[in-house]
Amino acid sequence: MSILEVKDLKFKYKDIDLFNNATFHLEDKEHICLVGENGVGKSTFMKLISKNLIPDKGTITWLPHIKYSYLDQHLEMNNDIEIDTYLQGTFKKLYDLEKELIKCYEDLGNVNETLYNKIIKRIDIINKELEDNNFYAISSTISNVKNGLGINNILGNRMIASLSGGEKMKVYLAKILLEEPNVLLMDEPTNFLDQIQVIWLAKYLKSFKGSFIIISHDESFIREIADVIYELSNKEFIKYKMNYDNYLKERAIRKESYLKAYNAEQKKIKEIENFIAKNIVRATTTKRAQSRRKMLEKMEKLPKPKNRVPLKINFPFSSSTGDEVLILNNLIIGYDIPLLNPINYKLMKNKKIAIIGRNGVGKSTLIKTILGQIKPINGEYRWNLSANINYFSQEENEFDELTPINYLRYYYHLKTDGELRSILAKVGIGKDLCLKPIKELSGGERTRVRLALMSMKKSNILILDEPTNHLDPETKLELFDALNKFPGTLILVSHEKDFYDELVDDELYFS
Repeated sequence: MSILEVKDLKFKYKDIDLFNNATFHLEDKEHICLVGENGVGKSTFMKLISKNLIPDKGTITWLPHIKYSYLDQHLEMNNDIEIDTYLQGTFKKLYDLEKELIKCYEDLGNVNETLYNKIIKRIDIINKELEDNNFYAISSTISNVKNGLGINNILGNRMIASLSGGEKMKVYLAKILLEEPNVLLMDEPTNFLDQIQVIWLAKYLKSFKGSFIIISHDESFIREIADVIYELSNKEFIKYKMNYDNYLKERAIRKESYLKAYNAEQKKIKEIENFIAKNIVRATTTKRAQSRRKMLEKMEKLPKPKNRVPLKINFPFSSSTGDEVLILNNLIIGYDIPLLNPINYKLMKNKKIAIIGRNGVGKSTLIKTILGQIKPINGEYRWNLSANINYFSQEENEFDELTPINYLRYYYHLKTDGELRSILAKVGIGKDLCLKPIKELSGGERTRVRLALMSMKKSNILILDEPTNHLDPETKLELFDALNKFPGTLILVSHEKDFYDELVDDELYFS
């Protein structure tokens, strides 16, 4: 039974058609992962089916009484509230019933017999509703979800306003899991989770009794949770009722078949056009040529296969460093209180290391400390005097209003438009995208823009904090190759073991 039907969907975003009379169906209890290259419209589709956008054409129909919750990449939350109060708000109706129940008990001693019996009946009704909704286990339920997502130990009960973007995403994810809707709609839910939390979420979703549609580029995660793969390609949805590995095989076959059909159709069109050109002016064949022209105009043509734009990137090398690149000596990091025990570590020349560990433990804080953005609580770090660092931060929102061209020009103001366009084109940001505000780009496109900036700087040390968030599998491979070819030193923060496992020489684990 379909609980969501999308028919004849069309939507234009900034003069670009994203969907071509597309159809999509979500069945009851179906577990779907929505995949596709960066920028094809996956996040826009989520906004459409969650009613945050209105389609230009077509219908989006939910079955009546279906409750869905939507996790957006760019969510907004009420900042003036504590985490626990925010999560408990999910159960406001039940807490209100509890207050009414307490008042009922208080009123029993001050009423006549008739009213007394009415209050007793109301007490029975409230108690049944609270028990049916497992009210007395709410605290335990909230705690389990918080523990699973790493909120309890790291974030405590802070104000929402004090959280980073990733921490807010995590708290909102906890909220929609606690809501237990019929349908979960999630856009990149693993981007701000560590490996242990991703495993917990995958286990939760595998046993989820409702339906879900999840956008993800984390192939290991998709393999764990998806029963059905929907691919958005050539402005249409293709449904694969199979697991991810079988989808990859089937997609390759389907792509080859589609390309053959498209080429055959183009050959036929060319033949018809040639016939029209030769015969339209001849008196004896004009009618036949006109007939072919009408046939050509009415022909339903296959969309041209979209050629994926590769990430053509390299990180320019400056010059060699000394043997000891970075020394950490009893370094204590944190803000008001230490996050970790004193760190002692020596990073040698041209080594590639991954910093891993649970979220919030201090990986990004260490990076910001050794870059001089925040002061250490105690101890010291010491870079080699010849260190030349190129840095990719996990979050960067201050340039969202700029276009990609102006973003690069902010750092390299003497570069011409032509030079900047050429640099952006190499990472797949073409003439249309390079003139849009960065805030209007997809997550993967934003990452490409920032990698373009890194490709303009010579360095001997690369530091990248979660660079694979939002990147599709093919782009990750291209980034892997670029990092692997870099002859200098690499410090990588990542939660994707599949990405860094064969790239790095050593792992620095924080717990």
